[in-house]
Amino acid sequence: MLKRVLLVLLLGMTLLAAKTIDSIEIKGFDGDKLKPIIGIKVGDTYTTGKVVKAKKIIREALGAAGYKRVTVQSAVSDKGSAVGLTFTINKGNKVTIRKVEIVGNKKVPSAELTSHVINKKAEFMGWFPGRSSGTANIPQLKYDAMRVKDEYYKRGYIDAKVDEPSLEVDPATSDATVTYRVKEGRQYKVSSVDLNMRSVPSLSAATLTTELQLKKDGVFDVSKLRSDIKMISTKLADMGYAYAKVLPGFRKNPRNLTMAVRYKVLPGKKVTINNLLIKGNKKTKDHVVRRYVDLAPGDLYSYTALKESKKALSRTGYFEKAVIKPKKVSSTKMDLEVDVKEAKTGAFTIGGGYGSADGWMIDGSIKERNIFGTGMELGAAIDYSKVTQSYNLSLKDPRLFDSKYSLSFGVFKKESDYSDNDTYDSLAYEKKDEIGGYLSLGRQFTHNLYASIGYSYKDVEYDNVDYNNSIIVDYTNYVKSSIIGSLVYDSTDDYYVPREGIYARFGFEYAGLGSAPAGKKLAEFTRYDGKFAAYYGLKDQIDYDLILRAKLRGSYIDHDSGKYVPVSERLYLGGASRGIRGFKSGTISPMTGGFRTGGYKSYVASLEASIPLSVASKMRLTFFVDYGQIWGESDWNSDVDSITQKSVGAQVEWRSPFGPINLVFAKAIDPDETHGDTATFEFNIGGKF
Repeated sequence: MLKRVLLVLLLGMTLLAAKTIDSIEIKGFDGDKLKPIIGIKVGDTYTTGKVVKAKKIIREALGAAGYKRVTVQSAVSDKGSAVGLTFTINKGNKVTIRKVEIVGNKKVPSAELTSHVINKKAEFMGWFPGRSSGTANIPQLKYDAMRVKDEYYKRGYIDAKVDEPSLEVDPATSDATVTYRVKEGRQYKVSSVDLNMRSVPSLSAATLTTELQLKKDGVFDVSKLRSDIKMISTKLADMGYAYAKVLPGFRKNPRNLTMAVRYKVLPGKKVTINNLLIKGNKKTKDHVVRRYVDLAPGDLYSYTALKESKKALSRTGYFEKAVIKPKKVSSTKMDLEVDVKEAKTGAFTIGGGYGSADGWMIDGSIKERNIFGTGMELGAAIDYSKVTQSYNLSLKDPRLFDSKYSLSFGVFKKESDYSDNDTYDSLAYEKKDEIGGYLSLGRQFTHNLYASIGYSYKDVEYDNVDYNNSIIVDYTNYVKSSIIGSLVYDSTDDYYVPREGIYARFGFEYAGLGSAPAGKKLAEFTRYDGKFAAYYGLKDQIDYDLILRAKLRGSYIDHDSGKYVPVSERLYLGGASRGIRGFKSGTISPMTGGFRTGGYKSYVASLEASIPLSVASKMRLTFFVDYGQIWGESDWNSDVDSITQKSVGAQVEWRSPFGPINLVFAKAIDPDETHGDTATFEFNIGGKF
């Protein structure tokens, strides 16, 4: 009888296990947050093992969110050919750390020991990036003990012992105290540092020794030891020794409190690239991916080339993710697997909006940064507003015939009518027509260095000019025939959201080639422009995706006395595109006779802090401070020689399906409203710098 019952139960469990899951319900917590991470989904085959694992994941996730006494119950409802799962969660109260104590430390301050732990005490304004909210991360407590011990190891206390911290929770308030008990031991210094290395051509042990951070008679610092291992491994890897090993050895002398260190270096054999395997690209051609990887079959392996190749792929903007994985083939051969996830590179828009300068507008545009997967960029746009109608067409091949050269050209036509718009009441004319184009040839010299040279032409005509204005000569119809060039250094790690690296650009324009047709003047001047941006992500330091940005841009127009510099070619600040947000575009300018006449020298400095708003929607929030100055020319009889403006604000950055969109909310600080019109809101599409 017992055997029959067991057989029936076993048969029932087998039939249940073979069924699929047709519903998953989570009670007691936000199911939308938990369902993507529990490891099972509707349509999967039901097994008890999957349910057990899902419950463990839920407990760990809630523990990381600060809940200590989490219980998870599961229920299975039989629906014939399928089953339904229900998880009921009792999360308890969220634990907040109010105090962190170190017991037994005398030589290292508590603040230094807890500087890198995850579980910190609650701080004032704990919601602000970089501050601690005090929310307990229960699973990380045991690792925090290792982090405290590591702080001792960095200071030479290699005998230090740190017990796993205790967490005492007040059941009435859910406030907690974390306590670490330590035994410090004594501090050790380095008695000697040696390299035991087999012969490597063009790399000697003596050369490497001079670059070691761990020095004789210095405090033994485990972080310097790690840096030395990484430095030696990288140098060897850049010479083709992909499988080199650096094994640290120690000889401890407790009597003298010293540590002798010896690095045993095993270079192995030089490794060449066997094959380049491309994965994940559905649209982008294989050869487009390959041209950004600076390693080809037959090349010696290089760690730095591999790292820079990944950055180069990310900078293209073609991919959301780019990973290059080395795959060992033999002791002397390696495959490189390039796994990419393509980004949306094309956008077609048609619609309307409101601009801070032009009022209501309608626009239509098409832009594809990766035409048919070839890597070429095509853009066409038509913008129509009460003030301006413009038409643009451009084409760029960043790697012409897969070479290091680039080719780009563009044409445009713009018609502006300011006769019925008081935003531009400081202009001395009512209408302006522009038409022109450019052609440019560029070349990539290193991983990060680019240069270009080209030709630009523009024809400008004014209409309904105010002839009572004393500087009417500045609004003469003109042509601009120019040589243009640029030098760009870009070591950033991503096209849209860089978290590390530097972007620097120097550009010049020499206007004055040829001669002007009858009835028009020839613009003659030399313009220099510079841009600099540094990006620093703090994810590793504070476990939060905070990005700090420092930006600087400057321009200077040089011209000889008597040479013609049109007012529209001079410098203007204001707005996101020109610098100093919180002002209408181009309204920060020296004035002459009540009219904006532009400057000859300007700069804008910006500091920014960017935090994630929605990872899924690719939205970030950036706080900023802008400060800039612009100078006119005293011999114009201008009413001011220099203008200073500044602002603060926040900017929503959204990688939308229609392209990058920035929504700017800014406030001017003590504005000089005589030389700049303020604006609290602005938006732009496609901006990057």
